[in-house]
Amino acid sequence: MDTPAVRHNYTSGSTGERLHYLDFGGSGTPLIAMHGVIGNGWNWYALAAGIGSGHRVLGLDYAGYGESQWSGTHDYNSTRFAADLGAMIDERGDAVVDLIGSSWGALVAIQYAAANPGRVGRLVVVDVEPSFSQGEDELYPRPRTYADMDEVRADVVQGFPNAPEAMVELTAQTGYAPSDGGGFTIKHDPFFFDRWPFRSDDHWERLGQLTCPTLYVHAADSFVSGEVMREMASKTANAEFAEVAPSTHVIPIDNPDGLLEVVRPFLDA
Repeated sequence: MDTPAVRHNYTSGSTGERLHYLDFGGSGTPLIAMHGVIGNGWNWYALAAGIGSGHRVLGLDYAGYGESQWSGTHDYNSTRFAADLGAMIDERGDAVVDLIGSSWGALVAIQYAAANPGRVGRLVVVDVEPSFSQGEDELYPRPRTYADMDEVRADVVQGFPNAPEAMVELTAQTGYAPSDGGGFTIKHDPFFFDRWPFRSDDHWERLGQLTCPTLYVHAADSFVSGEVMREMASKTANAEFAEVAPSTHVIPIDNPDGLLEVVRPFLDA
């Protein structure tokens, strides 16, 4: 499908592995967007298209995701991803960036912003809690392969019932790759079918260390608790809370227009 003005870029992560990120265009302050545990940088396409020219939106693929290199030792955790984010920012030479993260990406953004208060202008935390009762290997079952693109599209529609048709098609085309046995598989290291390392995270203390303006965004139809996210905002010095409805957990795909309605004025303030 046609995705005008999107450029592919590569950078070295904190451990030397090749990382991929999308440059969606725009000018002004870089807005680095970070995906969740089953996503990639393309998840932010619709938000980037509507954010306006005041930001240059960059969609990062974590190590093990999208077009980024996989780790041979499965070195995947929030600390490593925050270090990779820092390496990307340093290599680009950006003095100050804004950050937006969805789910795991929001935890990475929180960790980086808390440790680097002078480098982050504004922070958007999308639908995540700072700690978890489930273990790293307590995952819901997901298909590992799909026979054809029709099966892929059906899976995307099931996961993102409110998503615009264009985002359904983009997610199907960019989030899945040909599998060895024919058909398709989701575009991440198979390690993530069995383990989600962020489930061992606890970021509550970091919330009080954030000094930049922070927006917490809850998806109205998510398994994430809105009450917990309101508590997160209460523990952050300069924070706002917003809710997007209707939307399931991955708001950048499921309701990008609703996300834009709350994010755009916050970033432009």
